[in-house]
Amino acid sequence: MLRPIPASALAPDKAVLRASTVTKLYGGTVALWRADLDVRSGELVALLGPNASGKTTLLRILAGLTAPTSGRVTWTGTVGDRSHRVAHVGHEAHLYMALTPFENLRLTAQLARRDIETGLRLCERLGLTSCLGTPCLQLSSGTLRRVAVARALTADPDVLLLDEPFASLDAAAGEAAAAVLLEFAALGRLVVLAAHEEVVVRTIATRLVRLYGGQIVSDDAPGPWPHAALDA
Repeated sequence: MLRPIPASALAPDKAVLRASTVTKLYGGTVALWRADLDVRSGELVALLGPNASGKTTLLRILAGLTAPTSGRVTWTGTVGDRSHRVAHVGHEAHLYMALTPFENLRLTAQLARRDIETGLRLCERLGLTSCLGTPCLQLSSGTLRRVAVARALTADPDVLLLDEPFASLDAAAGEAAAAVLLEFAALGRLVVLAAHEEVVVRTIATRLVRLYGGQIVSDDAPGPWPHAALDA
């Protein structure tokens, strides 16, 4: 069975991605309100909540793709420069759709000055080998999501931010993706992912962070199942 790294095994001096009282307003709409979140190397943190709870906004702010209205995000530790070491995979795969998965991976590897073999091994584990030569525009949404994760990891990031990475995946593909994410965290990297359903992520997450109405309302290690969910 897939298991996260226990919190007791995480060294306190490892690198930390920290959101401090982060607020995001869109006109009179509060998308995120005074969110505080610390994530250490080796952790896999799952953001849970219904639509419009603030999960995507928080991920984008952590990635540096959206500027907060107030508050700040900092990156401390020895792993690397956050501006160059963060990978984000959102709802859209943002692949070059006229290119094949192989060509997308090769381009990422070249830009990041990394070995494409890492990406190809990930594709094999994620069940993507048979479609490496097929243009992305001919692939299903679930396949594109897996390709996007493989491409992100090809760049060898320290931080991986994922928005609904298990959406459109069947059970086998979801388990393979979960195993890849666990191994990535075990290397001393950190993962923050958003999910609608707790059952999908509770076996791999070190922490479950629940958002509701743009606010973080709880931040706990997974407890005994079943667990009351805010969006039940």
